[in-house]
Amino acid sequence: MEQEVKKSKGKSILIAMLAALVIMGGIGYYVFFQMPSKTVAVAEPSAEELDKVTVETEEITTNLADQSFIKIKFRIQADTEDAKAELEKRLFQVNNIIIYELSGMKTGDLQGQKGINHLEGTLKGKVSKLMQEGKIKRVYTIEKIIQ
Repeated sequence: MEQEVKKSKGKSILIAMLAALVIMGGIGYYVFFQMPSKTVAVAEPSAEELDKVTVETEEITTNLADQSFIKIKFRIQADTEDAKAELEKRLFQVNNIIIYELSGMKTGDLQGQKGINHLEGTLKGKVSKLMQEGKIKRVYTIEKIIQ
């Protein structure tokens, strides 16, 4: 008789544990798959806002490391209007950085989205280091021809 009581206690504990696991699994499923996610959308700046903080480089034509040449032009977005004013004064330094970076690259380095993205990221970092009044938020390639 004592053995039957122990068996029924063991079954009760097992059933309670299984029920708890099922309930926890249901809650986990709801939280992970059903709850609406609260992602914050970052609004893109308006055209007017961008115009206030971007500077366009001149078209730059230079040789690449593999003796081909490139014509390229950028629009550089600063983080403030003061930074834009400084960037305009530093355009000769920006052009120097662009030419320097391109001179070490080959045609293959600039192919596709990955190549352009890499160049834009490199320029963003190097031009930001020049800045005293702010930082560069983004570099846009607006013209590119390689021959």
